[in-house]
Amino acid sequence: MLFDKVLLVLWLMFWKVESRKEFLVAESANMDLMQLDGELIDSLMSYADKIDQKVSKLKRLFYNRLAQELRQPLEAAKGREEEYLGNPLHSFPLIRHMYQDWQYLAEFMKKPVGEEEIGFLRKKLPELPWQAETEEATVYIFRIAETHGMMPWEMANGLIDNVRLNSTLSALDCFEVAKLYFKWGYFKQALQWISISKTRLQEEYSGVYEVLGMSGQDVALLQARCLVELDLRDVALELLVKQPDLAEHSTSWLDQFEAYPHMTVDSPPTLGEDFKRLCRSSFSPKPSKLHCRYNSTTSPFLILAPLKMEQISLEPYIVVYHDILPEGDIHQLIALAEPRLRATLAFTEDKSDSVFGAFLPFKDMNSSGEPVLDRLTQRMRDITGLQIHQRNRINIIKYGFGAHYAARHDFFNETNSETEGYGDRMATVMFYLNDAPNGGATVFPRINVKVPAERGKVLFWYNLDGETHDVDPKTVHAACPVFHGSKWVMAAWIHEYDQMFIQPIYREGKMKH
Repeated sequence: MLFDKVLLVLWLMFWKVESRKEFLVAESANMDLMQLDGELIDSLMSYADKIDQKVSKLKRLFYNRLAQELRQPLEAAKGREEEYLGNPLHSFPLIRHMYQDWQYLAEFMKKPVGEEEIGFLRKKLPELPWQAETEEATVYIFRIAETHGMMPWEMANGLIDNVRLNSTLSALDCFEVAKLYFKWGYFKQALQWISISKTRLQEEYSGVYEVLGMSGQDVALLQARCLVELDLRDVALELLVKQPDLAEHSTSWLDQFEAYPHMTVDSPPTLGEDFKRLCRSSFSPKPSKLHCRYNSTTSPFLILAPLKMEQISLEPYIVVYHDILPEGDIHQLIALAEPRLRATLAFTEDKSDSVFGAFLPFKDMNSSGEPVLDRLTQRMRDITGLQIHQRNRINIIKYGFGAHYAARHDFFNETNSETEGYGDRMATVMFYLNDAPNGGATVFPRINVKVPAERGKVLFWYNLDGETHDVDPKTVHAACPVFHGSKWVMAAWIHEYDQMFIQPIYREGKMKH
């Protein structure tokens, strides 16, 4: 019986997690969130109106009944109270008032206000983003700012990589970002975010900020701690002395900060300098001696309908095909995938995790999508000239706000369940399903290559040397963070063992490392 109860609890926990909306990757979930925010604001306004009505009744009671009928005559009788209360028409109302009215007032004051609105809020709380999602959204802001080299004031005012967005960050938003920068030891940047937060604080709403978890004391203490970490104790002391609620113990606070310096618990995302340089709009590739042409050789079909091919690199071999995907296939893929997407976690070479978006593996695709996937599999055969078995493994990936793909190789160069059955990932084919002009480019940092995400385009590269099948370290690649809109791709990998009848699987060459 106990075991059954444990299983039920675990199932309910799993169901809650699985049924949650993906706020970081799904526009539909965020639209629902905006609608819910509107409903909660309306409910809060209704709650405030009911409180106002109660306060209004109390004020009318005070001014009309208590002040005018009772208090004013008592004050007028000051100095002759005995004479005044000797009149039964004065003493009776006072005794009755003190016995009855205050008891009724006590009941009125105890009567709950806005129970319906409070119940609505409690009911909706489980539908709101979790702490982990909020923290990840803050990390996205960090990643976008650091990738594009944006100053805090630029980010706070809606400027990212020379793109002006019609939005700004509030005092609360900036303070949350400041706490993240402090957590990771970026004390100068944290101070800048705190400064912006303070300039956006409105004095008349100080009580409101405290209700929302941000007090002037919290801001001052974090600012002072950053200053102490930067060996600016005198500046920190001057700051705390100006805070009425901190001035008395300001020296003690600073002594505590110095005695227990900040220790970073975890580390920020690893963003290489080449990765950041390639992701920025200021990057301008050097003129290439490679060229564009029509490919009519990798498949008999292409003799009749050659494909537009752009050579990106010869070592490693990387090409881009343009205008490959029909609009109908793109719409169908996205329509089939979106309801089934789920957030995913990738791991970099140093085993640090990196949430990069949402994906749908082929095995989870609705069966109605098989015809379009079969057509795209044939198109991959035409493009690559390689053997690709039907129902080849593919992933449909959506990169939402701030989502990215950390620098990594597609090959394994080790024995695992995939390489035992299929061999290593010899090549990669990536279909771009939409335009992502604001971030989202695929970059190859070691060879200085950047491929923008453009609708209908296909990127193809070899992960292994075509002759020896040695792994090629230069194929390390990454996806730049998306800072406006989203990016859809379909990725497929071509394996060694499928090619055994069309090319040697091993030739003498360098040892795999």
